[in-house]
Amino acid sequence: MELVNLECLIEKYKLPEEEHRIILEKLKKYIFPPKPQTSHPSVIFVIGQPGCGKTTFIQNSDMSDYININSDDYRHLSRYSDEILERYPIYYAKLTNYDAHLWGDELFSYGISKGYSVLREKAPVDYSLLALIKGLADNCDLSIWLVATGNLTSLLATRERYEKEILRSSKAKLSSIEAHNKCYALLPDFVSQCLQLGIKVNYVVPVNNCFKIINAESDNGLGILSQIRQASNKEACVSFETRINNIKESMKKRNAPQQQFEELAKIERMYIEFMNGDNSKSIKSEEPDNEK
Repeated sequence: MELVNLECLIEKYKLPEEEHRIILEKLKKYIFPPKPQTSHPSVIFVIGQPGCGKTTFIQNSDMSDYININSDDYRHLSRYSDEILERYPIYYAKLTNYDAHLWGDELFSYGISKGYSVLREKAPVDYSLLALIKGLADNCDLSIWLVATGNLTSLLATRERYEKEILRSSKAKLSSIEAHNKCYALLPDFVSQCLQLGIKVNYVVPVNNCFKIINAESDNGLGILSQIRQASNKEACVSFETRINNIKESMKKRNAPQQQFEELAKIERMYIEFMNGDNSKSIKSEEPDNEK
């Protein structure tokens, strides 16, 4: 699909302003139950590329005092959701981003303004989140938790997750490799910017179904992140060929579109680059925008 057509579809699938607002008001009532509020709320951002394990980390952590705002949870609320899943499954995230992300931003702002402690799950692809963090830093107890894995690890996870979900429901959502790569390339500089602002940053490292927490506020904070990613990718390489073949078999059985096989081939190329030692391509698949 050409970019110009995709841009037209993005506009086509935006909800009318009033319909968007009505759903927003329903979400406020559903998400924000009456509870003690504070004049100095605590804010946590759990960030990382798609497939790194953000949701799993949150589910296995004691975050009960926080209102969890995750834009992915609201995509299905668009009346166009089923049509997009049926006609453009690869572009589902991109075609639902406008309303889903806007709801997330609006709910987050509402929660902060009403004194709730809020947790925001994000996969940043640009520096707009950094601008938000700068505005909150002086008014909130704010911290960043980066779930750190290699890109091969997370890309395999997104495809394995989709193959499981598509067997259960036709509404399964396939993550965008493009968005994944943009986020992955952005994160080191994003962390560096946060540390320069004096923001508390922790790395969350999945280890044997548990999570190891590493403070990123050191002289070698970015070096530690690079080491975590390298180790994660090396581990993923051990079983990569078996896992990718299992994904292919699952795709063949359900007669997956050719475009999905082409997307999977991109992951295989990244694996070959990593195995050949060309980490500049496999680790930084796409450069982030320079604009901060």
